[in-house]
Amino acid sequence: MAQIKQIDVTNTNLIKIAYPLIIENLLFLAFQSVDVFMLSSYSDSAVAAVGLVTQYTWFLITFMQIIPSGATISLTNLLGGKQYGRAKSLSRTCLQMIVFFSIAIGLTFAVAVPQILKHYTLEPQVRQYATDYIFIYSLFSIFCGISIIQSTILRSYGHTRTAMIVNACANTVNIFGNAIALYGWFGLPIYGVKGVAVSTVAAQAVGALVLSIKVFSLKDTRYSFNNPLKIMKDEWHQILKIGIPTAGESISWNLSQMAVMVLISTHGTASIAAFTYFGTILRFIYMIAISIGNASQIKTGHYCGASMQQTAYKKVFCYIAAGTAFSMSIALIIYIFRKQMIGIFTKDYEITLILLSIMHLSFFLETGRAVNVIAIPSLMAAGDIHFPVQAGIFSNWSISFGLAWVFSRILGLGFYGIIAAMACDECFRAVLMILRWKSKKWMAMNVISKE
Repeated sequence: MAQIKQIDVTNTNLIKIAYPLIIENLLFLAFQSVDVFMLSSYSDSAVAAVGLVTQYTWFLITFMQIIPSGATISLTNLLGGKQYGRAKSLSRTCLQMIVFFSIAIGLTFAVAVPQILKHYTLEPQVRQYATDYIFIYSLFSIFCGISIIQSTILRSYGHTRTAMIVNACANTVNIFGNAIALYGWFGLPIYGVKGVAVSTVAAQAVGALVLSIKVFSLKDTRYSFNNPLKIMKDEWHQILKIGIPTAGESISWNLSQMAVMVLISTHGTASIAAFTYFGTILRFIYMIAISIGNASQIKTGHYCGASMQQTAYKKVFCYIAAGTAFSMSIALIIYIFRKQMIGIFTKDYEITLILLSIMHLSFFLETGRAVNVIAIPSLMAAGDIHFPVQAGIFSNWSISFGLAWVFSRILGLGFYGIIAAMACDECFRAVLMILRWKSKKWMAMNVISKE
């Protein structure tokens, strides 16, 4: 094992780790935006439907993130502590677990979500589109799961550029498939939303295959998958011990967003479509901060595994400052060109008015979010798992959903009040996370035992 060259992440500049993540996430965002743009030329009802079930697809992915969340934190700490043998064994267990989890969760969503959608206030066409998309996506979610876990392994070892290239290629396949489904290329029928769902699944299958080939072709990431049914109970426990509470923060946020979407759905299809477009535009703002947060988590895990907590303490404050500065700069540019940006997605007068009325709230929303997407992964990588989860559950429900209900229903602020409540949630949690990092309580916490 010693003869295999490993990337020293603790001495690798953050930019070198982060820039492939930034490019990958921006490309992914661009492809998603093209998805919405292509669907908008097909039907605003299709946009509303896919925007609605996106809450469920993200929720499905969040459930599966239990495994990669536990894997990232465990692997980066093991690699930082130069425990390479344990890291390879853990990688094998991660793949085993994601296959099991993705099949179980995918089947559950394929059956349950169409039933849940019957309780939404939706136009019949929107409900049908949403049902078709979520059923196909959920049924074949195993490809998404394998793709996520193999990307996680590559990134944990510092191979962020490799994961970027493969995922960019997979997203290109998705766009090509969407064009066939929506525009009838090569003389094929127009398959609409069902075709878009199949295209997404096919792209995930391509990504899963190529990423797996890449993981097993690199000497440092390669691991044995002999006896695939053999259960390593201690490794399952290690991943679940970290992954369940880590993913709990995201699960809480996604559940609260679903509850918020129920409030939004009562304001009509235009509001659902506006929320979808607004979320797509905001991703251009926070994607860089998320990428810095991903890189910060990798770096922090390696630092703590190497017992360099004091270095991590100083560095993460720098990462937060950089991520916030980037987010605010992009938010300002988008605000200046807000009419042109909105015009790319829709020409509908009602939807445009709704979007113009809330664009200034993006400054508050994205300031808080930039801090959260960097500080929270860093705290978790250092072993402080439970505080971000507890703070998230409280804030997501009492502020994001609670205030959304008060602002929209009691104060009569409607859709504007819902977005304002979301901004309050992000800013409140951001203050808590900064204070928690500054307290240094996480320095006394250990993610893994030493050999």
